[in-house]
Amino acid sequence: MIEVPEESSGVSNFRLFTGYFCLLWYICILTAAYSGFFEILFNFKTRPILFSKKQQQQLQQLPQDDNDNNNDEDDNEFYEGNPPSRKTTPRQAPDIALHRRRIRPGVAHLEAVACMLPARRHPGVGQRELQRREQVQRRPLRAQPEGEQLGQGFVAAKHDLLWIMDSNVWASCNILKNSVITMNKNLNVGRRMGNYRPVKLVHHVPLAVSVDKAGSGGGDAIDLENLELTPSYSSSDESGLTNRKTPSPRRYSDDHSENDDAKLFKKLGANLDEMFLHTSHSKFYVLLNNLAIAPCVNGKSNMYRRSDLDQSVKLMPYKDSQFFKDPKFFARYIGEDNMIGIALWENCQGRTGLTGDVVIQPLSGNQNNTVQDYIQRRVRWLRVRKYMVLLATLIEPTTESLICGLYGTYAISTVFFNGAWFNKYWFLFHMMVWVLTDYVQYYTLINHSLDALHINYLPGWLKGIPSKNYNFFKWFYIWLIREFLALPIWIIAMIGHEIDWRGKPFVIKKDLTAEEL
Repeated sequence: MIEVPEESSGVSNFRLFTGYFCLLWYICILTAAYSGFFEILFNFKTRPILFSKKQQQQLQQLPQDDNDNNNDEDDNEFYEGNPPSRKTTPRQAPDIALHRRRIRPGVAHLEAVACMLPARRHPGVGQRELQRREQVQRRPLRAQPEGEQLGQGFVAAKHDLLWIMDSNVWASCNILKNSVITMNKNLNVGRRMGNYRPVKLVHHVPLAVSVDKAGSGGGDAIDLENLELTPSYSSSDESGLTNRKTPSPRRYSDDHSENDDAKLFKKLGANLDEMFLHTSHSKFYVLLNNLAIAPCVNGKSNMYRRSDLDQSVKLMPYKDSQFFKDPKFFARYIGEDNMIGIALWENCQGRTGLTGDVVIQPLSGNQNNTVQDYIQRRVRWLRVRKYMVLLATLIEPTTESLICGLYGTYAISTVFFNGAWFNKYWFLFHMMVWVLTDYVQYYTLINHSLDALHINYLPGWLKGIPSKNYNFFKWFYIWLIREFLALPIWIIAMIGHEIDWRGKPFVIKKDLTAEEL
């Protein structure tokens, strides 16, 4: 056997090993990223309709008795988990595409979900039913008050199927029916799943949009001021998406003297959130759901069965916890939505399913949405994730375009370009393709959100979102800032342990519960 000296080959064995290793990982990440991209491209173009026209007509022909107290077993209980600070009225609300007899509002807070009742068809019905069933309980809250409030509604539930939705997001009127069909028929994005792991939790892709000031966009002033779908600030209740240590923002200003660049910079944090959720996050969120190797759940809008959650909680190895009647057990966790998903996954042998719908949170430039606020939000949730899913958090930087391009170019150069260290042309090609991919995906989801076909209500603030009219260079400016911030945010999150949550410092313990410092 003839051995070739390293000087003759020009590439050391170590470089060859690292080159092939990086190449393998590069291929894996690209395969994962483009699997999520093509799923969004083909199945999230428009709002999904999982029911036939005949089913819709049969549903509309059912009697609509306001005094009906029917207790059908297939009724849905609708619960809202976030503490509401909204001024919602049924007159201004969308219709839910499900007959009123089929949805039983049993919420812990009245105002938060009045907007989800079919009030246009049944004026005033929503308020009366909610007033009869309001279950407000004043008690000390733990790390996650949403878990406590969810538990209050859970105890009051009389039916098995529960829909939990944050009060600061908007969804189309078909989402409830699609969710029920997905749950009952064991679907994922309209495709039937096997029975080895049936669908036990239905969820929806979370998005955020940066909205313009009130008074512009045709109807924004009415929707945002009266419905207050964006987080409102008070001394006792602040949204979980915003920084808790900054002062309360002012209401909308009438100052129109700012130019477009000044407006963009003022709410750049909201633009970065929008960009992150429409590109990197949604791509891998959809992918991980399809792979079904572990639960990946955001709690903005979830549906599951009470009986399944009861069963999963009973199997948890905590002897000193009285949690057999409701999910207040999950209030000890900051990421209670993900812990519920893990419980259903591990103890009920279930999986998650997407309907192909999205839920949208509007973000205003007047609400603590600077770049610093965006960084603090991302750092907080990365610190939570590193305790819950450490491996996924450790490899997250390798899924970002710049880092992926750097090690991918090194691998391609080492293996295919005669041992060159870094082929700049391949790196530029990689970045151009990634930018084009994210641009197409971004506007695929934007167009999905703006699709008014098959729905009877689209809020004014959504119709007038500035991002739909961005030119490429303005979009690229926001995209580039987010990409450059990804690695510094990850480093800050990994070297720190303290989590600022609702204005108070917490640490995550080994059992994944949160303890206030």
